[in-house]
Amino acid sequence: MTVQSEQLAGDRVLILDCGSQYTQLIARRVRELGIYAEIRPFRIERDEVLSFGAGAIILSGGPNSVTDEGAPTIGTWVYELGVPVLGICYGLQLTCQLLGGRVRKSDHREYGSAEVRRLKDAGILAGLDEHFGVWMSHGDVVEQIPEGFEVHADTESTPYAAIADEQRRIYGVQFHPEVHHTPQGKAMLSRFLFEISGLSSGWNMADFLNEKARDIQAQVGQDHVLCGLSGGVDSS
Repeated sequence: MTVQSEQLAGDRVLILDCGSQYTQLIARRVRELGIYAEIRPFRIERDEVLSFGAGAIILSGGPNSVTDEGAPTIGTWVYELGVPVLGICYGLQLTCQLLGGRVRKSDHREYGSAEVRRLKDAGILAGLDEHFGVWMSHGDVVEQIPEGFEVHADTESTPYAAIADEQRRIYGVQFHPEVHHTPQGKAMLSRFLFEISGLSSGWNMADFLNEKARDIQAQVGQDHVLCGLSGGVDSS
């Protein structure tokens, strides 16, 4: 039995794509930590999430403003599944808007390096330095966080750089932990996946590819297969 077959009981992460250019990179970082991850569109239905059996959910960033008409959104039921949720950038803003906070569109987009000040040694920031560098890329500004949330970090220009409702295990960061410009980002993701979500590592791409190759071989038999890819990680 392969690692994948053994890990169907919640040791998997569902990434809901809100349009970020970094969504594939989030999945890559999770997989590098030995956890199986899949990306699905933000429009996913509740039954599909339940059938996937995620042990943790990550909301990606995105270029939109949560205040725009037709901007990507999710059902509030995502936060009621009892599964830890991490909102990244747009995902944090969306979390605040959906759960009773207040978000407004900023006159100036923040893009580039910033220094975060950790205010609380808890959540996904537990054990990190009091000050550390991150990568920011956002246009909306959170003016008020939802009830039950606490501020875990800020910057000179961002009062809500990291927030958390630890009782419900809902977390949000205004920066991007998945990029190399956030050196301690891997530690944050590791903390979220292992310490907070209680997932177990053991998945790897080599086992996955071998399993899929066997599945395809069993299905195809002696027939021929034509596979067309437009190129790039999104297609494959």
